[in-house]
Amino acid sequence: MKIGFRIPSLNKRIATRTSFKRIIRHNLGIKAPRGWGWITNPRKAAYNRVYQKTSRGCFLQLLAFVLILTMLSLQLISCTDQSSDGSTYVQPSIDKNGKFRKGHVRKSVSTDKDAFKKRNRSRYYYHTRGKYRRKKD
Repeated sequence: MKIGFRIPSLNKRIATRTSFKRIIRHNLGIKAPRGWGWITNPRKAAYNRVYQKTSRGCFLQLLAFVLILTMLSLQLISCTDQSSDGSTYVQPSIDKNGKFRKGHVRKSVSTDKDAFKKRNRSRYYYHTRGKYRRKKD
């Protein structure tokens, strides 16, 4: 008796659908109703009952395996929050006061050694000469 995965066979599938006994039974209408196998052939019915309980078709397990792999790969792709320019996506969240924060893209931190100096210079420029400059009366 087979225990484990059933391997589908195209030859057996075609042979059962085109067998001589099956054609005669279906044409003459000499068929027992479904579930009457215990009356017509108890030995075969017992074998089939045990076989169905101890073995599984491989298609459903294969389909489930492919779905799980697909979901995992999609989750891994979505987990990479780094974009090509180095910026990071910050997901929406709720802070300790219960206030909702929208998701946003955070620019990457500069690795330039003079970045801090340039940032201060830029801030100074905008406050003295840029759009924040005080107008002289």
